[in-house]
Amino acid sequence: MAAKQLRQYTLLLPKQLRQSLKGPKGELFSREALGAAEDACAYIKKQKLSPVITVGDLVSINFAKVDCQATLSILDGKTKRDDPVEFDIQADVTFNAVNAAAEIRPEVWIAIELALMAGKSGKTAKLLIEGEEDLTALPAVALAPTGSAVVYGLPDQGIVVIKVTPEHKQAVDTILQKMVQKDENQD
Repeated sequence: MAAKQLRQYTLLLPKQLRQSLKGPKGELFSREALGAAEDACAYIKKQKLSPVITVGDLVSINFAKVDCQATLSILDGKTKRDDPVEFDIQADVTFNAVNAAAEIRPEVWIAIELALMAGKSGKTAKLLIEGEEDLTALPAVALAPTGSAVVYGLPDQGIVVIKVTPEHKQAVDTILQKMVQKDENQD
């Protein structure tokens, strides 16, 4: 089943897959926070990657601070799962979704898809997650066009930029297919 077909399910990350998601899955930029954001932004511009999707509060905030506009910023109002973060990311459109830790819910897929459609018309968007946004990088890669960038923070290591390629999409598809599917239409 292709990744896009999985969006009708809440996908649960089994424990045996968690280790495979640790570590950078793209280019790692590891200077201090704003320096890493500057380096990642320069890389994105040099590679002409578009649209740009940032996943995580600190990455989104630091990209905004270095004037590197994301098409979509995905935020949950926390860093390292608990520490509250306050910063108003400016966007033309705001979406909201509920998503628990170790899950990807159907509404996340819909919001990312709508945000990317808005981005095609030049609008920026933010997706505010009630819960946890970490795994939203997976549907972001699955839905983003080839040649785009999905950017996320790797705690205590830096910023990772995934240049979306057919190979990255296939790798994400494989991970998503290994996740446990919970049909939202069943009790």
